[in-house]
Amino acid sequence: MRVVLVILGALLFIASVKLGYCLLSNGKLSGSEFISLIIAFAIIGLIISFASEVSEFSIAGNIVKLKEVKADAERSIAELKEARTETFRFLLSLTKKYGGGLGSIRNPIDERIPDFWSLFEKISSFSCVNDLKKNIMEVIDVLLKGQIKAISKFNNNVETKYRGEYEFPTPVALSHDSLQEQHLQEAAGRIFQGDLYKTRGAVLAGLEEYRKLFELKNKLS
Repeated sequence: MRVVLVILGALLFIASVKLGYCLLSNGKLSGSEFISLIIAFAIIGLIISFASEVSEFSIAGNIVKLKEVKADAERSIAELKEARTETFRFLLSLTKKYGGGLGSIRNPIDERIPDFWSLFEKISSFSCVNDLKKNIMEVIDVLLKGQIKAISKFNNNVETKYRGEYEFPTPVALSHDSLQEQHLQEAAGRIFQGDLYKTRGAVLAGLEEYRKLFELKNKLS
């Protein structure tokens, strides 16, 4: 970093000398103005070259404290990052709660999942996943349970089978239990006026959401 700054400072000084010489040759600068210009750019070049070590310098009696300004800026940035992380943590806790509305019996997806994915996308874009991994995992566990319950609306045996289980079933196992023809036909008569195609499509949509949550849980584990 120091070498780069020295090179930049030297290039700036050389460029200023060439510019000043051209202006002097064209009569647009006097000799004293040429000297003042060169001195000014020499000082600026030195400041750039030693920016990492200079704590302050004076311009026309005004003192500029580089390191203090940098320290204040870094402190403010750190505080903003901490506040952002805490805001995400709070929003994650809200994601675990139901909105309060009555979910449709035809909806195979837990109503909280869309909000979670939207929030997770923001968390990822700000590179906060590692800082919030524990909170994200807690939300995923809640949503996986909710998704099993949503799918069980189309197959009562699903919730009964996995209600007391400590570990979540794999997507393949859950698919096997959820797509049994007999239960799909019962759900079709109860929910979709006998439309087996719609019933299977709804269950598959629910299983896809479960799969994405399950894979994210394994990825973060």
